[in-house]
Amino acid sequence: MGPGRVNSWPAREPLMIEMRKFMEPSLPWRSSEHSHVEAYENVQGLSAPPGRTRPVTVTQERKPQTIRELLPVASAWLAERGVQEARLDTELLLAHVLELSRMQLYMDHDRPLIQDELERFRALMRRRGERREPVAYLIGERGFCGLDLEVGPGVLIPRPETEHLVEVGCEELGRLAIARGAAIARGARAETLRAADVGTGSGCVALALLDRVDDLRVWATDRSAAALAIARRNAERCEAGERLLLGQADLLAPAAPSSLDLIVSNPPYVLESEDPLLSPEVRDHEPRSALFDADGLPLTQRLVEQAARALRPQGALAIETGFDKAPLVEGFFQRAGFVEVRRVEDLGGIERIVVGRKAG
Repeated sequence: MGPGRVNSWPAREPLMIEMRKFMEPSLPWRSSEHSHVEAYENVQGLSAPPGRTRPVTVTQERKPQTIRELLPVASAWLAERGVQEARLDTELLLAHVLELSRMQLYMDHDRPLIQDELERFRALMRRRGERREPVAYLIGERGFCGLDLEVGPGVLIPRPETEHLVEVGCEELGRLAIARGAAIARGARAETLRAADVGTGSGCVALALLDRVDDLRVWATDRSAAALAIARRNAERCEAGERLLLGQADLLAPAAPSSLDLIVSNPPYVLESEDPLLSPEVRDHEPRSALFDADGLPLTQRLVEQAARALRPQGALAIETGFDKAPLVEGFFQRAGFVEVRRVEDLGGIERIVVGRKAG
């Protein structure tokens, strides 16, 4: 064995030992006179490969307990279980337990955790790593378009891709505001722009639109009473007031003809055949009714047909859809009589949004 190799079998042993110390604190640990491999053998029942000299690096008896010590150990434990963004998730969970920001974790990295904090952090880590519960559900919050919103198992977790839906909606509202201003200059009556967010879930899209556009009222609908309860709390958090009307409805069924300037929606678009492609976080925890539609996306087709009736002339419809489904959705728009139909790509180059305008 060459120089420098004495302490390198396996290179990750010290970290593995610290991982087990953190996640299984009740295990008996030998005194510090034992080598890393000896301690590892006690836990895992493993031995060094034949012909290899055991390392002699001495272990630390004290379990990791400061922020600096816990972050690499806990994130490595998550990574071992297949969690993609293990370090980020660990930081978010630890920051949540300590009621700190992620930046404050690094500014106060030598802070020790008391036993209660360690136990709560360990419990959240187990739920994340063993059950694969989404971090947003574990901490009860998710950021979206600069808003901190409540989320829970009853609603889809807002995603960065859906922020493109908000951007497209704002563009269309800007166009309509200019046209409305010109009409007012010609003597037309001033009216507040009216939008609908169909399948609002947490209310993220509706609230982001209200946050960015002043002269606007939004009607946000969902079939799920549980989702509407979360959306209502988010509306209070964002002080939406009377500008937001929440209602339980099947798509746009209650909408009066020619009553809306903008309709936005992130409807279910995952097919049952695509279920195996989903991550455990999505497949096992997010509401299936908000994820899945049948082959041919009949729910989206029905929404487009209802939108053609509910929109005012020159009003706009913007719908988020999934990978390779934009051509199908574009066909719905065209058959329903929409004009200037276009597809908008997300940052990954996927055609994520289909938008069109009602003729008139």
